[in-house]
Amino acid sequence: MKVQTLLNQYLLAKPTISMVIEFPIIVIIGILGELFSWVRIPLSPYSNFVGGAILLGGLIFHAYCHRVHKQAHKNSQHIEGLVTTGVFSKMRHPMYLSLIIMYLGLAIAWGVVWILLASLLFSALTVLTAIKEEELLLQRFGHQYEEYMEAVPWRFIPKIF
Repeated sequence: MKVQTLLNQYLLAKPTISMVIEFPIIVIIGILGELFSWVRIPLSPYSNFVGGAILLGGLIFHAYCHRVHKQAHKNSQHIEGLVTTGVFSKMRHPMYLSLIIMYLGLAIAWGVVWILLASLLFSALTVLTAIKEEELLLQRFGHQYEEYMEAVPWRFIPKIF
């Protein structure tokens, strides 16, 4: 029961807190991978360039989303209103999608297989965060958020998920 509470606290924490934890773990794994010559992602250096492009795309997409949703880096409980314009009119969690893109891009760019595994774990946590946040938003905004969910049925990728 206590583990569940800790997980919920982590999932609903201010987004910058998870970033301060998750990105350094990825960097540390990358450094250890370089030091100990861990298994690499094939097709290097091409995969490194592709990963860098994916990472850059995720950063640009995140910055774009942040321009539309200025309160996005606040704790979920402190969000004052729903943002339903721009890319948020096509998917409910584009900023979380941008984080997933950045995780995967960084993993592919660095080229250490273990970073890819950590990135997949953190991506799964990001999806869980979005689901938990939706529960909070439903409690907070009720019918207004239900209407938004009906109008925008896709959490991350339109017509897919």
